[in-house]
Amino acid sequence: MQGSAPQTFTIAEFLKWSDDKELNLNPKFQRGPVWASPARSYLIDSILRGYPIPKLLLRTSIDRDTRRTIRDVVDGQQRLRTIIDFAAGKFSLTSRAGEYRGYRYVDLDDDEKDAFLAYKLTCEQLINASDADVLEVFLRINSYAVPVNGSELRNARFDNDFSAYVKDLAREIPNVWDLGVVSNRDRVRMVDHATVAELLGFMIRGVTEGADSNITELYESQKETSLETLPRESDFLDVMESMVNILQDLKGEAIATRPNFLMLAAAVMYAKNLLPEGRLALAKVDRPAWPLVDPDATSAALSHLNTAIDTPTEDLDKRALPFIEARSSSQRIGSRQVRFEFFCRALAGKSFYDM
Repeated sequence: MQGSAPQTFTIAEFLKWSDDKELNLNPKFQRGPVWASPARSYLIDSILRGYPIPKLLLRTSIDRDTRRTIRDVVDGQQRLRTIIDFAAGKFSLTSRAGEYRGYRYVDLDDDEKDAFLAYKLTCEQLINASDADVLEVFLRINSYAVPVNGSELRNARFDNDFSAYVKDLAREIPNVWDLGVVSNRDRVRMVDHATVAELLGFMIRGVTEGADSNITELYESQKETSLETLPRESDFLDVMESMVNILQDLKGEAIATRPNFLMLAAAVMYAKNLLPEGRLALAKVDRPAWPLVDPDATSAALSHLNTAIDTPTEDLDKRALPFIEARSSSQRIGSRQVRFEFFCRALAGKSFYDM
């Protein structure tokens, strides 16, 4: 990844880039606009008074077809959105702006407008950086500014073969994340790492409950484990490739999101003889054959389950009701047992309509 030395650009230049559609304020890894009016007013007041504000970070790339430079905002979306909205007259300043209270851009005198437009924003640019690089940079920047979640705490706390293996595997399965298992915003918060850790945990000790504390306990239990004794990378990637194939036609659907993905993956591991007993009662369901006997029947069975998720309870086929009710406590072993059984039957080509 190539970075640039800090540079300065005027607000007028940013406004032109925005008008020309060369500034992307909302790339997929960014959060939405959340600043309240006082914060927006305080920023504009700082600019009007000539005070410095924190530097911006952009990912700069050139579209080879249009030969235009596109700037994705990695850090500073809220600041730039505030500046652009103020220049467009979309809000007036609050009492945080002192004597500028109640002002819109149009209320500034000519000298104040000139100073506002000429104000220089300090920027650092990531030149042609990949999405993976940008996500990593964005995570590191925002880890200082927002309360950390369990995944981020584990990332900071554990530095061993298991934690490194989780990170490596999470980067190796972009096609899995493209299914919609976790959102890009959740990936920024390292929920993809928690997902990979759980999947490895299934292969190590079977399915357990999935609360954040259970995942942390898994990390604790693997602190002294060497890479050689962890599940083979080839086995893990084989399961993930099977999941991508099975869910390709259901990409972005509810059935592909994390709670269901985890239990379907457990069913695939069971079929491939890669799932220890754990806390699931494996004897309650027949092991699905692998390779799949009838991939089309499996696809249809999963589609039926996906449709059931969005069907009002009063209209739901009663045979699908246990699967739907199990969503209310998706991390608990009782819920996981029910969904595991439905998914095992789906792999065998059996819809809940066949029950």
